[in-house]
Amino acid sequence: MNAYDIIIRQAELNDMIKVQQLYVETIQNSCKNDYSEEQIAAWISSVINEARWQQALKEEFFLVAEYDEKIVGFGALKDDNYIDFMYIQHEYQRLGLAERLLKALEHQAKKNHSAEIIADASKTAVPFFEKMGFRMVQENTKVVNGLELVNYRVEKAFLE
Repeated sequence: MNAYDIIIRQAELNDMIKVQQLYVETIQNSCKNDYSEEQIAAWISSVINEARWQQALKEEFFLVAEYDEKIVGFGALKDDNYIDFMYIQHEYQRLGLAERLLKALEHQAKKNHSAEIIADASKTAVPFFEKMGFRMVQENTKVVNGLELVNYRVEKAFLE
C-alpha cells in the first residue's frame, strides 16, 4: 500500500467521531517524545468541545483521508489560509499521505487568493513543515488546563 491507495475526500459531519478518535490517537502515539503525558492529556482534552469540531467540519475546507473505509488522516483549512488541523494516524505516517493532504490544502489556499499558508505546528510536526518549504517564524506558548504547551508558527509564501 502507498499513499495513492488512500482516498482523500471532503469531510462530512458524520465523520466527526472517527476524526476525533484519530486526533486523540495521533497525539498520544506521535507526540510522546516531544510533550509530557500531562501536556498530551491537556492537548487532547479539547476533543470534548463538540461545537468546535462541528463548526470546523461544517465551515472549514476539511479533508479526510480514507483507506478501506477507515479514516487515517485529516487536514483542514480555516480562514482561507490557516491550517487548523493536520493529523495522520501513526501507522500511516511516512507514506506520502501528509504531503498529499498538505498539497490539497495549499491548492485551496491559492484558490482563495492567499499569498501564504500558515500553521501553528507542534514540536513533532515542525520538521515535516520545514521539509515542505515552511519556515518557522515564532514560538507560541498556549496554556491549556493550567499547563504550558509550546508550538511554532510556520508559514510558506506562495511564489507568483
